[in-house]
Amino acid sequence: MAADEFKLSPVRVTGSIDLARGLTLNTGATFDPYALDENNTRINVFNVKNGGGLLRLTSANLSTQYTLNNDTFKRGQSEEQINESVSGGGRADDLFGVSQDFSNSNQYEDEEEKQEEINLDKYIYKLPWSINLAYSLTYNNSRGQNDFSTNSLMISSNLSLTPKWKVGVSSGYDFKQKGFTYTQLRFDRDLDSWRLNFSWVPFSERASWNFFIGIKSGLLSDLKYEKRSEPDRAL
Repeated sequence: MAADEFKLSPVRVTGSIDLARGLTLNTGATFDPYALDENNTRINVFNVKNGGGLLRLTSANLSTQYTLNNDTFKRGQSEEQINESVSGGGRADDLFGVSQDFSNSNQYEDEEEKQEEINLDKYIYKLPWSINLAYSLTYNNSRGQNDFSTNSLMISSNLSLTPKWKVGVSSGYDFKQKGFTYTQLRFDRDLDSWRLNFSWVPFSERASWNFFIGIKSGLLSDLKYEKRSEPDRAL
């Protein structure tokens, strides 16, 4: 209230809507009580006194994000599946032991076959993966532009090929500029006491790559090798 002019600040309104499990729509808008002159310059006159409404919409945004992973399609087991998993005791997640079907005579197999199955389990590895989808839309009208400044869809994915090999990719598409957004490929290797990382930006004005290998220990962090390329400024 001590300001000489523009005593009222813009009004910001935000909200969110749960569209589905794991899918939330976030929205926001900013309103200005002051008007614009003929040059679209903000003036110390209330918008309602300048022939407009009580508040003038200056910006708005909408964003949403959704993640898919290994467990996305495991939710919502049917009642028949639940009854089957607990019919012999235990739980499917092995929290209180694996359930047993005592009506199945195949469970009484030879000890040698049991030992072989246990050994084979050591080589079974699930491939953890995840896909993140995000969408962003921004409207700008602070100076009478009446335009969408951003309108883009982004995606990133991570996959563990083995317990020590991980790969990832991130990219997107800008509907405003009609082109791909920042795109990067990532490769990570756990070498026990060492770690190896390689990242590559295949195109755009920031096209480059980076290679790193070094010891994990903070005390020996200086024992490393790093090589990178500079972005091609000519693009």
